[in-house]
Amino acid sequence: MATEDAPGSDDAALRARRTVGAFVVATATVVWWPAFTVGAWGRVFFEQILMLWAAATAALLVLLLKQGGPRPSWPLLASLALPSLWVVGELVTPPGESAVSAVLRVFGAVVTVVGLPAMLWVLLTTVRHDLVDAVPLRGRLGAALIVVAVAGLSLLLGWLHPYYLQCDDFLISGNSAPPGCTPGG
Repeated sequence: MATEDAPGSDDAALRARRTVGAFVVATATVVWWPAFTVGAWGRVFFEQILMLWAAATAALLVLLLKQGGPRPSWPLLASLALPSLWVVGELVTPPGESAVSAVLRVFGAVVTVVGLPAMLWVLLTTVRHDLVDAVPLRGRLGAALIVVAVAGLSLLLGWLHPYYLQCDDFLISGNSAPPGCTPGG
């Protein structure tokens, strides 16, 4: 089995694996906080959803305005429009608790936690067309499993916050103390 340092190794495949590795690290870095907040507070915060909206809207505009290369499919473009659909839904829904606002809250959380990694992958493969062919399915599945594992562990750490964080940890960082936090000593 060839190693990355072995002479004659396929440079394109090696660069593709490194790119996917960088993608996994970047995606895990982006997805941990929304997953943690679902565990600790039971919801994704608005700024996380709006961060996804900004990134998805920029990506949508880049893809619509790009010149050359394959044209993106309409399902891809529609998926990048989902965060804007959430924003419009929030804008037209009257304030207060209702079934519609509850559905929108869940929709926003799902779009954020699932949509961030998916959007990053779409952008990466749009910029680097060769990744789909250069990285075998096993490698792409492994990358997805790592991101899902980090998101799952972040959710678990959010649920377990009373066992290793104190209320002051949240307050000092500029967050509100989540339900059930451990008072400081």
